[in-house]
Amino acid sequence: MKWRRLGDVGLWAVLCFLVLAESGARGDPYWFQGACFAVLFAGVFLRRVRPLLAFTLVAWAQIVILAFALGTTHGVQIALVPAITLLSYLAGRRETQLKHFVLVCSWSLAGLLVLSLAVRSEEQATEAVLSWLVMLLLALLLVVLPWLIGRYRAQQALLASAGWERAERIEREQRMAIDQERLRERSRIAQDMHDSVGHELSLIALRAAALELDPSLPEEHRRAASELREMAGTATDRLGDIIGVLRDTEAPLVPRDEDVPTLVERAAASGLSVRLIQEGDAELSPMVDRAVHRVVQESLTNASKHAPGAAVTVSVTCAEDDVRVRIVDSGAVRPVPESVPSSGRGLDGLRERVRLVGGTLTAGPYQGGFEVVATMPRAGGRPEPEEEPQMSAAAAERATVRRSVRRGLITAVAAPLILGAVIGVVALGYYLIAGYSSILRPSEYDALTVGQPEREVEKALPAMQMIDPPGERYDPPAGWTCRYYRPDGPFSITYAYRLCFADGVLVAKAMVQSGSVTPTTETG
Repeated sequence: MKWRRLGDVGLWAVLCFLVLAESGARGDPYWFQGACFAVLFAGVFLRRVRPLLAFTLVAWAQIVILAFALGTTHGVQIALVPAITLLSYLAGRRETQLKHFVLVCSWSLAGLLVLSLAVRSEEQATEAVLSWLVMLLLALLLVVLPWLIGRYRAQQALLASAGWERAERIEREQRMAIDQERLRERSRIAQDMHDSVGHELSLIALRAAALELDPSLPEEHRRAASELREMAGTATDRLGDIIGVLRDTEAPLVPRDEDVPTLVERAAASGLSVRLIQEGDAELSPMVDRAVHRVVQESLTNASKHAPGAAVTVSVTCAEDDVRVRIVDSGAVRPVPESVPSSGRGLDGLRERVRLVGGTLTAGPYQGGFEVVATMPRAGGRPEPEEEPQMSAAAAERATVRRSVRRGLITAVAAPLILGAVIGVVALGYYLIAGYSSILRPSEYDALTVGQPEREVEKALPAMQMIDPPGERYDPPAGWTCRYYRPDGPFSITYAYRLCFADGVLVAKAMVQSGSVTPTTETG
């Protein structure tokens, strides 16, 4: 806080030095210098809490100076202009409400025009309007442009501060997406392990059941086989709960590399009455080959659990474009044990797996048994519709920031240029209209005589006077009023006519040089 106050005092001292240097050279009164110092003090120390108010105070002080100084021989004090430009920039940095700034500028410029017309005589009104248009152009450069630059810088600072928050939010969202994907993958791995290990346990239970019914074994061995069968069933039932939580390490998706014939052979060796029928020999995509294996594996597991003693037929038919898998059992021959575990999700999992590769699966009772039929394309999964590349969240944020910054830069540069061009066209049009309305032809000028009544002279005069009379300063005698007219249109003359009136008569007429070129006249 201490250093901030010292900075405020230093800034106020610098701005006051500019006023003191200009006013000292011009010889301005002390009260004028003191008023400027007070206005600058209020502007500097209000610029943080009320930036627009600070700008308005200094701007209106300069407006009053312009209204009384424009068009006079004393010149215009401009020492407050640097402070106005600085406060306009700071207002843009801290006060970004466009409507407030537009209202302040509009009322300030309107006040400048009203004050200028109020303190000027009727003959100087057109010159006051042109001077106001020039001030309007300067306001674009010294007031509007700094405010737009300040607003652009404020947007940059806001975007930079918000960028870290956006980056942190995006990082959190990405972590959540990664965690969700990891959970999905772990769930899929768990399901695969459950199905694969469950199949193996079902085969163990099936073989134990065969040993339990073997009359050649002693009673104690058959009792042990019965216990083994029950334990395999219990292990299968608890597998779903135990496998639900996986470690972070990856687990194999298939217990071992085996094809459908090997799977059927192992099931037959375990005591299941199963035979394989293969038609056609075609190469399948990895996803389809895996889906075929899973359909056969799950179907054999279900047959061993829910149809003990049934004959099972596995048919794999490879056509030109697709592969058809059909598993049919003849129905249970022995009673189904009440302790047979069943999650009820096996067929739903198979349907989803087949659907992901673009196939269909049906399952239901068939001639006293059960049938599972799956049809899948040989080439692989269902062709996904082509999607337009999705922009990442970070890329979207960067694009938004760049668009905002680009719009701010275009506004900061283009807005003053467009406004300046419009005001320049208006000022030029006004100058041309006033210029062509103040032409006194050489023949009409020659016809005027000194001593002629002013009323008669005015009949020959144009509607307006020159708004840019010759630069030489003519100090007429007391009681004289002088008017200036051009002999031709704007931009084409090197001299002008000066007519002076006193006591209602024309007392003097003269041709005066306009610009730095020696005048040449052509009268007629």
